Amino acid sequence: MDIPDSALDEEIAEPVDTIIPCVCQKLDNLAAMFSEKIQYDEQKEKAFSKLYEELDMFKNDFVERRMKEVYNDLFLLYDNVKSYVQRDDVQAPENKVARECLGYVIEEILEVLYRRGIERIIVDGDTFNPQLQRALKVEPAESPDSDGKVVRVVKAGFIKGNAILRHETVVVARWRGEEGVGE
Repeated sequence: MDIPDSALDEEIAEPVDTIIPCVCQKLDNLAAMFSEKIQYDEQKEKAFSKLYEELDMFKNDFVERRMKEVYNDLFLLYDNVKSYVQRDDVQAPENKVARECLGYVIEEILEVLYRRGIERIIVDGDTFNPQLQRALKVEPAESPDSDGKVVRVVKAGFIKGNAILRHETVVVARWRGEEGVGE
């Protein structure tokens, strides 16, 4: 059976004219949905990245705070062993082995700290440095030249990188003048 070409064109033309707008509308809807999904995913990715950064910051800060507690305990142990070594009974000649053992303990404490990036504060010269040292006490100076000089170190200071974990505690000389008049 032969169907004239004009009849086919009319039958096909009408449904295509109604289908195309429907398909276009659905494609527009899909494009809008994809666009919304992409924006949502980008926002979610940013939120996760920020959350991971905050979590990492919290974790590092938490660990560092806990480690500072351990460092402070090691500083106290260091101070206690150093003060014990300086006692008169430990300095007696018959206690040479004890002094050597305690010296070894001090060196081991310093080595443990060093492996964690912590070193004793070393101040150049004998002039008081308020950025690295804290004055525990002031004693009269014997001369004007001694003014502001560190008389003795009471407790060692410790530093990690550029961060001071504990200032060096010192006694500082202060010149008050011939007649007791000073600054």
